[in-house]
Amino acid sequence: MSYFYAKGPLGEATNKHKTQNIGPYKLEFSNRGDANEGMPSRLTLLVTSDNKPKEVKLAYYVLNVEEARPTMVHKKPPMKKPFEQIPMLAAGDSGLYTVVLPPLKMCEQYYFYFALIDEAGKGYTFPEKMPEGDAENITYRRPGNFVITILHITLMFMVIFFMLHVLYYSMAHIAWSQFPISRAIHSATWANIFFFITSFPIGLYVAWKAYGRPWTGIPEVLDPNDVDNKSLLIFVYWVVILFLIWGVSKGTNKISSKAYAWLSLIGAAATVYLFVSGGHI
Repeated sequence: MSYFYAKGPLGEATNKHKTQNIGPYKLEFSNRGDANEGMPSRLTLLVTSDNKPKEVKLAYYVLNVEEARPTMVHKKPPMKKPFEQIPMLAAGDSGLYTVVLPPLKMCEQYYFYFALIDEAGKGYTFPEKMPEGDAENITYRRPGNFVITILHITLMFMVIFFMLHVLYYSMAHIAWSQFPISRAIHSATWANIFFFITSFPIGLYVAWKAYGRPWTGIPEVLDPNDVDNKSLLIFVYWVVILFLIWGVSKGTNKISSKAYAWLSLIGAAATVYLFVSGGHI
């Protein structure tokens, strides 16, 4: 299991920063998406507009481990529970509002939104359309092993490095058939080796260390959008096309070099895209 951003190594250093206009207010908010088990969560909302609300409250509820599991594994909408509201402290007239939430256990979650009230008593929410909309959330995790985390990240960047070479070499072979397809094959082989190591033995350990569950994909979850299922799909895809092209120098390949170039071009582009947008980086 490979977890970057909300579920992973880089999640400890990555913020999701939002700037939005809500009614007469311009708001800024950053959410890491996770917190270490046993540590309180400090939430800060910044109102940068000249207009300042009369009052700001945090509306939140908590999911325990059993309640949070479907939202983490099956990616279903969060359970609807009544929101509690607590006031946020204002730092003078700076527009900075803060509140501290008590620590939770591993895999437990906070779901929350901000409620603003103006001088006339009119209310606004951030995110908008709350409480029916999509609330912000924080998932609690256990700290990972620093050395393993760095190795996990390094190998992921090595995968991207070799996949970019695959893109270049595949396009070169498509444009000029004399360009050696072996370069694209060797780059894809190394990329898939690094991908297997970082996604499975290392990735499984990272996920187990952080959330107590090394794997959330097939057969438990059949959703192709699950991060583990994406990793499995990527690995199998490359194994299959590398098998089909293997032995091209001896004339024992099962597909033409041009077909492999197109398949590897599509696969490399998809792999890089899934890394960036699908929960890896």
